Amino acid sequence: MTAHFALHNETALNGEANAFAGNVRWPIDLRKSMTPRQLEIMLKLCEGKVNKQIAYDLNVSTATVKVHIRNAITRLGAKNRTNAVAIVAANSAIFRSAAH
Repeated sequence: MTAHFALHNETALNGEANAFAGNVRWPIDLRKSMTPRQLEIMLKLCEGKVNKQIAYDLNVSTATVKVHIRNAITRLGAKNRTNAVAIVAANSAIFRSAAH
């Protein structure tokens, strides 16, 4: 089973909330937090794809995918890959549900 997460363009660009969870502003505008390629790769991770599948889909090397993931983890302030995927999944779901 695959979960599908996507950002709604208008809501993701305009949606700013003032809710806080600890010291983190929630939700995070993912398009401001990382590059479009990093976001694309993180959304593919949310779908359950592994590095090799992502590399094949995007016609890049697995090393390139790993670098994008590592940089996205840093930009999100995540503890690890799993935490980064959870942040992206939660935020993309928030923006998608706010659009409906």
